[in-house]
Amino acid sequence: MAIRAFVLILLVLSVTSYFIPVKNIVKKNSEQEIPLLVFNDSTMYTLTTDSMNRIVYAKEVFRFKERDVMHEGALTLKKLDKDNNYVTDVLYSDVIIKRADIYKFFKNVRFRRDNIIALDTDELFYNIKDEVVTNTLPFNGIYNNNLINGENLYLDMKSYYMKSNNTHFEIDMKK
Repeated sequence: MAIRAFVLILLVLSVTSYFIPVKNIVKKNSEQEIPLLVFNDSTMYTLTTDSMNRIVYAKEVFRFKERDVMHEGALTLKKLDKDNNYVTDVLYSDVIIKRADIYKFFKNVRFRRDNIIALDTDELFYNIKDEVVTNTLPFNGIYNNNLINGENLYLDMKSYYMKSNNTHFEIDMKK
């Protein structure tokens, strides 16, 4: 009798569980964006009618639909200064994210302009159209063989105008 009741309960449970809808628990937000292209040890040149003005080098490049992510890369900018002399600006970084006309540099960022200025920080933003370099973190560097430290850098590459907050500038008086 007990076995017959047990089998009857199992039959009722199996029939009712057959008609209960099961929800598929797959999150749509868990999908990660897949890169469209992947490059290793790549170099990209930007050419104008006059010259080659921009070189981007990276160990790894991941091209997505709306952005490029580069690892261990450098951006080299070549242009004429106000005295018609060629100057070379180089920005090095562990991670570079390019979206539209803005390059974002993160981790171990180094900015060099010939022998004039050298800046080290952990974050830097470069706007191609405006030719402006900014950041929100502290930086330290060398300007004409003098030490400079500060926060919230603003550097206009066209007019050579530079400003920052909490700036400390040490001038070497011996030279």
